[in-house]
Amino acid sequence: MKALGEITLDKVCRIAGEAKLILYEEDGVVQDALFIATAPVRGFEKMVVGKNPLFAVEAVMRICGLCHASHGIAASEAIEHAIGVTPPRNGRLMREALGLINRAQSHALLFLMVAGDLIKEEKRNDVLFKLMDFHAKISDYLLKLGGAATHPPNLTIGGMLSVPKWSVFNNLKARFKDLTASWEAAEELLIDEDIQTEIADELREAKRPFKYLASGFFYGDRYNIEWDKVSSVPYYEFRKEEAARESTTLVSFYDGEKVETGPRARMITYREFRDESLYGLHLARIEDTRLAIQRLGEILDEIRIEEPFRTGDITFRPGKGVGVYEAPRGTLIHYVELGEEGRVLKSRIVVPTMFNIPVMEEMAKGLSVKAAEAVMRLYDPCIPCTTHVVRLR
Repeated sequence: MKALGEITLDKVCRIAGEAKLILYEEDGVVQDALFIATAPVRGFEKMVVGKNPLFAVEAVMRICGLCHASHGIAASEAIEHAIGVTPPRNGRLMREALGLINRAQSHALLFLMVAGDLIKEEKRNDVLFKLMDFHAKISDYLLKLGGAATHPPNLTIGGMLSVPKWSVFNNLKARFKDLTASWEAAEELLIDEDIQTEIADELREAKRPFKYLASGFFYGDRYNIEWDKVSSVPYYEFRKEEAARESTTLVSFYDGEKVETGPRARMITYREFRDESLYGLHLARIEDTRLAIQRLGEILDEIRIEEPFRTGDITFRPGKGVGVYEAPRGTLIHYVELGEEGRVLKSRIVVPTMFNIPVMEEMAKGLSVKAAEAVMRLYDPCIPCTTHVVRLR
């Protein structure tokens, strides 16, 4: 490696969180990459120990400002699994709706961040303004249904704490065409190859088939994966290079192998999507957003506002549970163990970026330096969710 040119980006711009990127290149072609998360550890898995499970759900949503509802759903699923509780149909539907809104919110922000790589400068503002309009509209749905535009407080164990009034709910249904039109205006530009950069062209030519991990399409299912096959190690043990010692993240593997998780993994596993180029990841995220909005519309029609949204008489008791949910970036897993009085004894969280970091590094190989940096954004890494490690010595 020392014979290769080394390029270090101390701050990777336009990603969620703090990270640095080290590229080893020869004649302008990347031979290897280290993606090093440098954000401080946040300690949510320890924070919830000894606490009431209701607090745990609210707390873990604060791991991240992008994946908020996703963590709340996975944590609720894990606790419900531990105590043998199932939300009523309305509660499940509303929870699914909040997760899909969160997915669309998150994807919209990612499209904003990768516009600098994929969209020509003279057209970039057109894309940004349309995405901002869509993000504002979809966030209002989370505000009305979940109680806040981020970290929705109505999401809880057993279903929903409260629901909107009939008039508010019908107003959201009436405005749904406007929401769809806002997304379609942004989508039209995102797929327009005439306004895309040379980086987008290079990503179209880079085809890298990989193994994929997905547990569901719109929601997620603990029984669609074998969660005991998930393993995690500190990044510095995975890469074993001096520079890697700075990393504060874990990386994860499924059955001992690197796997890609996220929009394309869902598309390839559950739909007839076959584009395995790096640009295909962009197309998969666009399709993921479109279908999430379509499913949200179906849910709004399926919910019966007069029926219950939460299971009654919940008793917290000792137990172990696993919650698996398809977050915007991919398969999110929460493990929980409850002790006496149902208080949290242990908590472990495996987030999609922990799976994707080793894949991102592989995908950078063989690309130009600019395209390799774009790949790090294209996988939409979420550093706050991923920081689980601190070296004391």
